[in-house]
Amino acid sequence: MEQAHEPARRPYAFAWSPHRNPEKEQATLRVWMGALVLLAYLVFAWLHPSHDSELLAGFIALYVAYGALSLIAVRTMAGPSRVRLVITTIADQTFVASGLAIGGSMGLPLLWVVFWFLIGSGCRYGKATLAVSCATALAAIAALATWQPWWEANRPAALGIALSVLGASVYLSVLVDRLGSANRVLARQASTDPLTGLSNRYALEKTVGRTMTAISEGDDGTSALLLIDLDGFKEVNDTYGHATGDLLLQNFATLLTRRMRKTDAVARLGGDEFVVLARHVPDRAAVLTVAEGIHAILAAITSVGDRPVNVSASIGACMIHGDAQNQTRDIATLMRAADRAMYRAKTLGQGQTVFAEGADFETS
Repeated sequence: MEQAHEPARRPYAFAWSPHRNPEKEQATLRVWMGALVLLAYLVFAWLHPSHDSELLAGFIALYVAYGALSLIAVRTMAGPSRVRLVITTIADQTFVASGLAIGGSMGLPLLWVVFWFLIGSGCRYGKATLAVSCATALAAIAALATWQPWWEANRPAALGIALSVLGASVYLSVLVDRLGSANRVLARQASTDPLTGLSNRYALEKTVGRTMTAISEGDDGTSALLLIDLDGFKEVNDTYGHATGDLLLQNFATLLTRRMRKTDAVARLGGDEFVVLARHVPDRAAVLTVAEGIHAILAAITSVGDRPVNVSASIGACMIHGDAQNQTRDIATLMRAADRAMYRAKTLGQGQTVFAEGADFETS
């Protein structure tokens, strides 16, 4: 069974969301944090003028310019890029290493930037990018300890910094995993009906929206939305209590999930209302077959907890085509049309299925 709350596959880590642009955030930080570091070194070079301090200040100014260019690039490019992400991750740590090589002992205050880049990579983009940042930093420290005079003379310090980088990266990797798992749990809870474990209205609307988009683009066949209302459920609640009513809903949800195909989606809107999104149904006859299966499920439920019950369903079905008329409709229109068809089904008696017609899609 493919649930309506199927997780979206994001290109990077748990922090990515449609309302944030981590690449833009990182590029902005390059400019502002780089500018603060530049200001500090300009003041130092003014108070303690030397060739090295001036050279290091000029190099940091070059990094600020790089940050500004990266910010412009992110703003003009559509969407995230894995290749760009890897390049900028390597470039960030390489710039720091170059500053340390140029400044020697004077550049040591820049070491905090190494860890800043590790944290930024892990928390914004996940473990893969964190690994790239860590590997680049370790390679840079090894190169400094081999060729840079100050670092070559202080190799124990270089080893300690390298181990610190490695330890921080491992810890960040564990933290990213835990936060990612917590976010996935929260997302699942936000899209799941707590009583039945089915998708809720929010998750259903997202799934229907994706299906409508796929159909309108010609990437999917005809689908159908079936709104199910349980007839006789109120009597069960009134006679046996809400505990029995809840058990009935849970039993029906379990059997409905088993009955539907893997390509379909099942959700509970609340109360005794359920929805099935049946994908790849070529015509109304195929939809009626799905509806008959739902009626058969309820016909087989004759008792709940040794208590006799008599429950049926009224089903309103709404076809989702790829024609121009359907492309102008939204999810609310489809749900309203299915609801109107369902109420007409109720007037016909128990166990009826009615299709939404033209008038059902009108807003009035």
